[in-house]
Amino acid sequence: MNQAELQANLAQYRDTTHYFYTECEKDSIVAADIDMEALKQSISYADRLIEEITDDVMNDLVPVSFYEHLQHDIEKYLPAKVPTSFRPGVSKTLAYKTIADQIIDINRLSKTYSFYEKLGFAQKNTVLVGANGCGKTSLANLLKKTLDVRDGIVIPAQKLLIIPKFSNTPNLASAKTAFEQYQMDILTDKVTFDAKEMDAFEYNLTRKYGSEMVKVIGILLGERQVLINRGATRIKDGQTVVFDDIKSTLDEIMVIWNELIEHRQLECDENNCLRINYGESSYDAHEMSDGERVIIYHTGRVLLAPEKSLIIVDEPEVHLHKSIANKLWDKLESRRKDCTFIYFTHDLDFASSRIAQKGWIKEFQYPNSWDIELLKESVIPEELQLKLLGSRKKILFCEGNVQNSIDRSVFEILFPNYTIQPVESCKSVITYTKAFNTLIHAPVKACGLIDRDFRNDEQLKKLEKESIYSYSVSEIENLFLVEDFIVKFAEYKNEVINIDDIKSNVYMSIARDLENQLAAYITSAINYTFTESHVQRADTKEKVAENFMSFIDNIKIDDLYTVQKGKIERLIDEKNYNELIKIVNNKGLTSCVSQYLKYKTKKDYIEKALHYLKDSEEGRNILRNLFPAELF
Repeated sequence: MNQAELQANLAQYRDTTHYFYTECEKDSIVAADIDMEALKQSISYADRLIEEITDDVMNDLVPVSFYEHLQHDIEKYLPAKVPTSFRPGVSKTLAYKTIADQIIDINRLSKTYSFYEKLGFAQKNTVLVGANGCGKTSLANLLKKTLDVRDGIVIPAQKLLIIPKFSNTPNLASAKTAFEQYQMDILTDKVTFDAKEMDAFEYNLTRKYGSEMVKVIGILLGERQVLINRGATRIKDGQTVVFDDIKSTLDEIMVIWNELIEHRQLECDENNCLRINYGESSYDAHEMSDGERVIIYHTGRVLLAPEKSLIIVDEPEVHLHKSIANKLWDKLESRRKDCTFIYFTHDLDFASSRIAQKGWIKEFQYPNSWDIELLKESVIPEELQLKLLGSRKKILFCEGNVQNSIDRSVFEILFPNYTIQPVESCKSVITYTKAFNTLIHAPVKACGLIDRDFRNDEQLKKLEKESIYSYSVSEIENLFLVEDFIVKFAEYKNEVINIDDIKSNVYMSIARDLENQLAAYITSAINYTFTESHVQRADTKEKVAENFMSFIDNIKIDDLYTVQKGKIERLIDEKNYNELIKIVNNKGLTSCVSQYLKYKTKKDYIEKALHYLKDSEEGRNILRNLFPAELF
């Protein structure tokens, strides 16, 4: 189909729909059985949709490969012609009402067209991530209602995979008819029923779900038997037959299954029954685990899909171990390179494993409105983007790229209104915060929290303009050295302490470690100089060397050493405890508290202090006073 043909078809659907409305108006009996006002509004809606599609086609926004798909979708809702004769038992009123009901549902097509448009009309594999309740399954069901079986399939999340046993191998023609009808059924568990008794259940829905594997395995066994019979006939006629001549879809499924499940082998025995061989023993297929069953189901659905299908999969990882889920869909994508896969998932690991465009479902408004955004290129890794873009809270990047980092533990307690995201380093906090806040589709703002380290007030003020903040101690461990916090913690633990003795131990520890402190300070100052300044450009090598030496000469190591040493020694002499823990970087200082309290290690003190922080609003407020007001 070319552009001109599609445009002509769109015009015909529009004209025929208007003619249909006129014919309904003429017949009072027909009109009485149809909601004419709803029909009129839907036709007006269809006009606007056809106009939008026509414009997109004319502007080459819709790829040619999507034309037939679009044509088939439209056929479901708008009549290509108005019937003048009717099948036996079907009245004109019934036929016209059926057409009218289809037109009234045109809003479904509008929603799915917007979906495909957002994804670039399904030209590449896509993963859409969404939290529970974001409408993934509702979207999958809507797509299934509009998706023609010639164009693709929808594999639902909800499954009741009961492996059947057939007394006779299913007839392929009958199995194929049943399978195709199953592909058109809309299965949804979002129904209810009146439970008269405690053992009542919704029989019809349960029956439909329970028959899924009957339809899938039925067509697989039927196809395999036909191919075996054909092979037998060819051999009888004296022809040479090799396995590939009779290899069925089920044989391909068994190959994939056996590659994924170690130490077990799926086979089809002489009675055309599926069995599992396990060492010296075997068992019937109906005894398989949920994961083993779902491999057969997913593989069967994908391999049986029409050529060049759009394959939409809701929760592709369900019942599967992460490693097996990734390998399974790798294999299926490889075997169906003619198809385009669209996955709906909440599993970030699975989403990250796909070579595909990635997006997230920002918002869902019942019953059929979704706000979907594709990820843009960013320095933030895809997996992290997907995680953070789904957050309803503001983001707080912090140092410590491990799940149990002290930074994360403290900030989750102090800032419950934020999603706390540890990253590798101070540099990563700065980079990610800036990058996240430039994402056009970011639903919330990001802030960064970094250790003060050896930065001066001027450096920190500059970072605050980018929503990156620090706190009034040098590093995260020093929060547990705050005088008021130690006193209240001791009261909480019923410990009798002399805070001045603890502070004296801190002074002595700082004095002993002074040379290490000064070396770290000088290194930090030099690195900052290289970050904020540069060697001036020059026209000759000699001039470059001269400029470099000038640049180096401006770094006064002796001055840095002398000034900082004098500052720390003065603060120790003055017993200026608060200023010292603000500028001294020494993770070992918390040992001064743990040793005083006779805890085995500084880790014991920090863990107990975290428990106190969780239990005590007073303790939380003491530490919150050390953070900038902008974070609250």
